[in-house]
Amino acid sequence: MFGWLATHVAHVCPHATGVAVERRWLRIAPQRLARCLPATGCVLYLPCASSALAERIVPGLLAGSRELAPLLCVHWLVAASAIGSDGPHEWLECRGRDGRLCARLHLLPDSDYLGWDALLTAGLPVHAAAGQRPDDERIAAARLLDFRCGRLAGFEVLDARPAAQVSTLSGRIARGIAQAEGLALH
Repeated sequence: MFGWLATHVAHVCPHATGVAVERRWLRIAPQRLARCLPATGCVLYLPCASSALAERIVPGLLAGSRELAPLLCVHWLVAASAIGSDGPHEWLECRGRDGRLCARLHLLPDSDYLGWDALLTAGLPVHAAAGQRPDDERIAAARLLDFRCGRLAGFEVLDARPAAQVSTLSGRIARGIAQAEGLALH
């Protein structure tokens, strides 16, 4: 069913040239993002490296680990899609209030497509707030994760665990995206 995604991953990277990328800007609060992420199932998570992102405080919301802290800064989701020689690809650019990249999330064949669509509809469509910034942070890691959101001592806690089972196809696509960023998939 997903064979058209399998062969070439060069166009999966949002930095790839020669591929038209369609972007839709959505306004979303970090709390709403945290509540919607678990429904997406297994996704490729690419957080940015900046330590300044990890120090953001959101009332009532905590990150279960430092690696997830960039998601507490999200003010905008940029839903991006492209069709390359190997088929369609979708990802979310998670951007802060100033338009700076905080993280990216990539849809995979193992992801829950209904959960992904629910996440997209949770955001309020807006006109493009800002373009890609030349000072965007570099991507620090590439992880296949299943997100969780729960309550602890009156706080919502956004957490994640490594994806339990990943298909060969999803693993290959995720490794290709990570390699395009100069990273190893963990």
